[in-house]
Amino acid sequence: MLLRAKAFLASFVLMLCATSVHAQLPASSLTVSETSVIRFTPTVPKGDVREGVCWTESIAVSRSGAWRCMVGNGISDPCFMTPGNREELVCGANPAVKTDGFVLKLKKPLLKSSHPNRKPEPWIFRLADNSICEKMTGTLSAVNGEPARWSCSIYIRDQVRPAGVVTELTPGKIWLADKFPESAIGTRGVTPVKVPVKVIWE
Repeated sequence: MLLRAKAFLASFVLMLCATSVHAQLPASSLTVSETSVIRFTPTVPKGDVREGVCWTESIAVSRSGAWRCMVGNGISDPCFMTPGNREELVCGANPAVKTDGFVLKLKKPLLKSSHPNRKPEPWIFRLADNSICEKMTGTLSAVNGEPARWSCSIYIRDQVRPAGVVTELTPGKIWLADKFPESAIGTRGVTPVKVPVKVIWE
């Protein structure tokens, strides 16, 4: 009876240790073996053609060939140049949720790029928890005094639900995102969850 009690106690201690180690691991770390980094090139969609002007390079996408454009009364960012055609761009494409966007027919020629050698940076990425995070282009809210640079959402059928914000990405074989809940915006002293990144589009 005493031996059985000791064996139970030993197995209980081992279980607690394993739980403690697991809690310190990044969320869903075992589902990501390597982060894929993809330079996004949209396909040219058919049917939906709109007119507009592009007055500056993209804020959302930090690379050559991406622009910030005015379409009707709204801003579309990014709009991507297509090979061999400086009169039409593709706007509204999103590789993470597989939307093709629309063709933007320019009313005015594009300006000359002022940053032809811009270093690519993450635009959209999918995390191991399956939330999709997209670069924000407006006023950036702060968490722990750092700008929340990406806004994350969970896509469930036709519903889009807020899923927190990301302030920083740490490169590596497996990139890690510093993710905070929506409730952390505007606060300090909050510890981020280190979530592995499955795919990055830039």
